[in-house]
Amino acid sequence: MDAAGFNADHPYDNAFLMMKTMQAEINELRSQLHAETQQRTKEVAECRREIIDLQSRLSQQYAEQSMQHQTVSCALTNETALRGKSIEKLRQEVAMAIQRSEEVESLKALQATQFGKLATELKAAKRDRQAADKDLDDRLRAEVSTRTQQCEQIIDDLANHKAVAEANLTLDREKMDYLTQNVQLAGELLTTGSYDHIGQEMLISSTSLLGTPSATATQGGFRRFGASSGTVIPAAMATQ
Repeated sequence: MDAAGFNADHPYDNAFLMMKTMQAEINELRSQLHAETQQRTKEVAECRREIIDLQSRLSQQYAEQSMQHQTVSCALTNETALRGKSIEKLRQEVAMAIQRSEEVESLKALQATQFGKLATELKAAKRDRQAADKDLDDRLRAEVSTRTQQCEQIIDDLANHKAVAEANLTLDREKMDYLTQNVQLAGELLTTGSYDHIGQEMLISSTSLLGTPSATATQGGFRRFGASSGTVIPAAMATQ
């Protein structure tokens, strides 16, 4: 084949060029795919390692979380039981408080009733005591008045008895004087054997001593009974 013919355009040159270009592109794509595949393989390996690491961490975290959960669950169970006991105790205390409040209400009602009764009894006792005190005051006033009158009467009687005692003392002194004179006269009579020298006044005095009331004994309304009694009493009593 000559050069002219060889240089002439072949009908399949365009197709060949296209196929060659496509082959080059395919080779490039294959190389890119291979590189991408290696990169993806590497990334997958790294992802697997990360997944394994994460799984290991997850397992460890799960174990720790399980242990913590178990600890919290035990603590929660214990706390729930304790709170349950506390709640039950609180319920019992509330029920007891309600019961006691009812008892307190009944006691308050009973106390109010008793206080009302005591107040009524106290008022009645107060009235009775006031009446008794008033009666006692009246009786005391009457007794004081009576005792005052008796004291005044006793004072009068004491003054009267004092006057009587003074009169009796004067009379006794007078009798002692008369007795002294009589003893002297008796001595002279025994010595001389005669009383002619004795005056009439002394004989009259002796006679008064033996039985005649003297002037002193009858003063102030008094009378002497008996020559030797020596007792002076008021004339009003003597006439009785």
